[in-house]
Amino acid sequence: MEKQVVHSFKRNENEEVKISVGNYKDRDYVDVRVFFFDAATGEPKPTKKGVTLNCALVGELIEGLRRAEQAVQVNS
Repeated sequence: MEKQVVHSFKRNENEEVKISVGNYKDRDYVDVRVFFFDAATGEPKPTKKGVTLNCALVGELIEGLRRAEQAVQVNS
């Protein structure tokens, strides 16, 4: 599987978050990474800010995000 961006959204005017799936050394992964826009080219470039997870852990990530969403709604 080639690396494929499945979702992205602007974090602010200079950064974007990209969620991608891919394969490295015969292991499937999900990567959630912050990209910045290169001033010279306008192209997005990856930062060190992010996490790469084995696909088996995606459910755990989703559960954690759901709990974070609930916590934010309760505190708003």
